[in-house]
Formats: sequence, structure tokens, C-alpha cells
Amino acid sequence: MKKMIKTILFVMLTGISVQSMAQEKIIQAQELPKQAQSFIKTYYPQDVITLVTSEKEFFKGIEYSVKLKSGTEVEFDKNGNWTELDAKLKPVPQALIPNKIKEYISRSFPNNEVVQIKTKSNIIEVELTNGIDLEFNKKGEFLRIDD
Repeated sequence: MKKMIKTILFVMLTGISVQSMAQEKIIQAQELPKQAQSFIKTYYPQDVITLVTSEKEFFKGIEYSVKLKSGTEVEFDKNGNWTELDAKLKPVPQALIPNKIKEYISRSFPNNEVVQIKTKSNIIEVELTNGIDLEFNKKGEFLRIDD
């Protein structure tokens, strides 16, 4: 019985610890890594930052999220590298899209723009204005249409 109570307490405390590590908090834009600040100034110089949050992920470290007045949301890793950009219905800046991906989209999906782009360890996901989600490898080679 004592062993079971200890096990239950251990599981509860572990759960509370993990949950507390993954809490999001509001921070000032100046607290973003310099690279993230530079990204916003370069690609969204006319936009206004409305909210900046940081979240400590259990295995990934700190991640940052920036919301702009235009509705665009950008996520950054602990070093300030962008990991996801959701421009809602506006196009993502062309300079952020690898050339091979731009070429594939203009050939296969003319009259469409990238409105969301996400980088993962070895995959780049993009969403087009028509709602289609595409996956590419890091070399920009098309992998599949994602449902």
C-alpha cells in the first residue's frame, strides 16, 4: 500500500513539474534573441508587434512566438531562428521560401502563394492560398500533398 501511494505521488509530482516547465509567459520584444528581432525588422518593418510570448518546452528548450498587428504569427527557436510563419491570407515573404519550392509551386500551382511555412528537422511544410498543404525535404524536393 505504501509503495502504491509513493508511486501515485511520484506520478503526480512529475506531471506537475512537466506542466510547469511548459508554461507560456508574455515577454517584451527586446527579450527576443537578436536574430529574431532582426528577422522582424527585416521582413516586417512596417508591422507592429502586438504580443510576444516565450514557452519553455521540456525537450526543445525555450521557444518564442510573435504576433503582429497584420495577423501574421512567427515562431522562433531558442536561438532566434524562425520555425514557423503563418501569414494568414497574406503571402509569406518570397525571400523565406527556398528557390526549388518556389519553382515547384509556380509550375504546379500557378496563381497560388505560400501563406504558411514551417520547418521541422528534415521537412518543410507549406500551405498555399488555395488551402493545399505541401511537404518538401530540406533540399526543396517535393515529397507529397498533406491532407
